[in-house]
Amino acid sequence: MPGTLSFPSDAFPAYPALEIDQPDGWVALAGVGLPLALAAEVPSGQFRPNVLVTVQRFGVGHTVADSRSAVNKSLKALPRFTQTLREDSIEMLGSPGMRVEGYFSDGKGGTMVQALRMCVVEAGPVFDVVQITGTCSGPQTEAFFGQIREIQDTLRLAG
Repeated sequence: MPGTLSFPSDAFPAYPALEIDQPDGWVALAGVGLPLALAAEVPSGQFRPNVLVTVQRFGVGHTVADSRSAVNKSLKALPRFTQTLREDSIEMLGSPGMRVEGYFSDGKGGTMVQALRMCVVEAGPVFDVVQITGTCSGPQTEAFFGQIREIQDTLRLAG
């Protein structure tokens, strides 16, 4: 029988509405095509510390273990990634997730420092993987890594 499907609907739920605090000295990166993104204002020529939020939708049967495996694979692909913190069972946005921090080579003789948090949000028949990743250069760690963690702490469901 002919009908109409719509988004959002029970069969095709909306993506999670998210919000994050934007501290002084950080600007929105609205043009990067991500749900949420912000970067620190730094002098021209320096790496811009940033915090990026992604949402990826998966079908029935997707698990937190599947998402952990995908995160592990992406981190192993980073040049000389060294893990400094790992929590495999955190709660984020009221859902199960994980947290990983570490550093890796920037390919130019320097180091990048990264903090990643991920959770799997059940949305009816689908699962949304929400990931928030903050990155700064090694020399910026003292000035910005604490701020990156604080920004990550503010990620929440809107409404």
